[in-house]
Amino acid sequence: MIINYKNNLRLIACIAFFILMNINGRSQSIDTVYFTYVSVQSYEISHSSIKKEINPDAKAYQGSYHFGESEGESQLEILHSNGKLYARTVYSEWRQNGWVGVIERLPIVYSKGAVWVDEYLYTLYKCVKTAPYTLDKGTKGLVSFVIVDNVDENTVKQEEQFNPDTKGLKKAPGTYPETSFVKLSDNDLKSYSKSELKIMRNEIFARHGYIFKKGGEMDNYFSRLNWYKSVTKKVSVNLSDIEQYNVNLILRTERIS
Repeated sequence: MIINYKNNLRLIACIAFFILMNINGRSQSIDTVYFTYVSVQSYEISHSSIKKEINPDAKAYQGSYHFGESEGESQLEILHSNGKLYARTVYSEWRQNGWVGVIERLPIVYSKGAVWVDEYLYTLYKCVKTAPYTLDKGTKGLVSFVIVDNVDENTVKQEEQFNPDTKGLKKAPGTYPETSFVKLSDNDLKSYSKSELKIMRNEIFARHGYIFKKGGEMDNYFSRLNWYKSVTKKVSVNLSDIEQYNVNLILRTERIS
């Protein structure tokens, strides 16, 4: 029988999570052996160096979390905006002419104090004791890849990977920072009115200093905001691929609203 492990990661994680939650209810003779790592298994730290955050809300997960090392390095970035979480992975990929930066949106769901990103379950922890050369006290991180093995009838093995928040998340200014963060979908926009969509679309241009028609609706709206600094009269500003995609999507949605 061949098992598709990728499609069953959620089930495996749920089983592991259930076992972990029931460890404390076992006989006092059961011992737990912890193996805790930072980003990769090359950097082991004491399990007592980290502590689980109690009932964190969705916003607490916002951050830029480091995974891997060297060519395998990546950042899992999570943004909280307008009551919703957005996630993306940022990494470098070797192509014909060299290394190229890649940004991919990932599905994310917050549930009962934890988050599912793609098919992986993450729980928020914080470093409570500095691990020399590896982790500073107060650093928050995502704990993932929890694996539970029965070493014998009296011992349980638990492996944890702590992926630290590097505090490198750059949240765009404005009401809708997600428009510069990930490529949105029709579903992301369905709850907004036509007037809100108009502001959302023009906010992308405002971040680049676009000068709106003097005394017009958008000029009156953005000129009162502290972060808005007009710098150019060019009709075509230098938008990122993500921003250009979202401008087109929002405009199309406006037209059918």
